[in-house]
Amino acid sequence: MADVPEQVLEKLTYAYYHDWEQNDPSYVFLLADPGVPGEHVVFEANAYAGLDTDDYREKVHVDQRFGARWLAKKRYTDFTSEFIQQCQEHGLVDVDTAWWQYLLSGSFFEEFYMTDVVKYRENSPSKAALDASVRLGLIRELEYIDPDLIFTFGSRAWDAVRTHLQAEPVSDIDDPSSITEVHGKLHRATREHDVEILPCGHMSPQFRGAQISHEEYMGRIASGIEKS
Repeated sequence: MADVPEQVLEKLTYAYYHDWEQNDPSYVFLLADPGVPGEHVVFEANAYAGLDTDDYREKVHVDQRFGARWLAKKRYTDFTSEFIQQCQEHGLVDVDTAWWQYLLSGSFFEEFYMTDVVKYRENSPSKAALDASVRLGLIRELEYIDPDLIFTFGSRAWDAVRTHLQAEPVSDIDDPSSITEVHGKLHRATREHDVEILPCGHMSPQFRGAQISHEEYMGRIASGIEKS
């Protein structure tokens, strides 16, 4: 791409949501990868064009607004609102505004370290890319954040964490590799970090509503949070 500012290319390539000076999160909100740069990413990149390239925190705030708006999209509204509600009801967060205000104000990122296993945009990263990203990136992030609980969303994020942190179920599970089986069932890492992990199916309609009902999806997450 010719005549495109470096910071815009960075936005189109990477995703990062943590402000290290303002945020002190207790929980990790983990997805597999940020996806390919579709129109929504290109639109968000416009906000990068006039930024001071030396002030990385300004870029982080743009990414946070993008991440918040992504979670507030119509297809995820019921997931996001119910997820925040369950976290509040079980004492993980203290929300005194509407869920969308909590999300879009940036308060969500003060309590959740939102990140991807693979940080760069690619169409379905390979298992080798996922494994390398855990070893070279995610493990260090977890050391820095030292979270109380990790929420993984989707089978690829779960597989990466399950393998590298040697996650063991708190109660008996027949098939720990099946995201449908482990969804909402608490695990604990036995390697690298002493942290609880709650694997969840992806919040997209391809899983929530198709492979498992909306009610069971959130009910099992609530049960896992309660057990934690």
